[in-house]
Amino acid sequence: MNASKSLGKIKSTSRMRKAERRRQLIDHAKQLFVTLGYGHTTTEKIAHAAGVTEPVLYRHFDSKKTLFLEVLTDIRESTIHRWQSQTAQIADPLERLQAIVDLYLGSTREHALEFHIMHRSLVETSDPDIAGRLRTFYLDSEKMLAEVIREGQRAGVFRRELDPRIGAWELIRTALGYTLTVPLGIPLYEEPGYVPAAIECMLRCLKI
Repeated sequence: MNASKSLGKIKSTSRMRKAERRRQLIDHAKQLFVTLGYGHTTTEKIAHAAGVTEPVLYRHFDSKKTLFLEVLTDIRESTIHRWQSQTAQIADPLERLQAIVDLYLGSTREHALEFHIMHRSLVETSDPDIAGRLRTFYLDSEKMLAEVIREGQRAGVFRRELDPRIGAWELIRTALGYTLTVPLGIPLYEEPGYVPAAIECMLRCLKI
């Protein structure tokens, strides 16, 4: 192997290790942010949980806030991508919207850690940058849902007089209420058929 190829391999390995370290720090930070909250989580605690020193953490993130914003971005991107990729092959707008809402509700349990971080952030912090990151997540959700509703209106499935954005936000608000109360162990949520019935109830106002 010549010198240039060898150097390229070293650089590639270095970049991979850097990405892996960032991933490790983000994952450990998620655990602490949801357990302790943003205010009580420190870079020292994150570094200790990840098995590194604070200077190592600061090579990747210059502050706790920077790391937390990266956590929120990671949650937003992975969640929206998951919803899009898992419903992209569904042609019927009604079926696709049902699938997205089902994923939203299912994500509450399957990806509980991420959603708990989002919810704690909504009520615990007034930082404008953090609020802006959360706002982006919900606006992305609005855009995705509203587009499916528009497709349904064009197909004659959903009411044409309804503003798709309003329909999207009614779905978001209802799903948010569900995700906030799941940790309370509501008995109704455990009954067979609850989720499909809840989805049907949410979509009823949209359908013709």
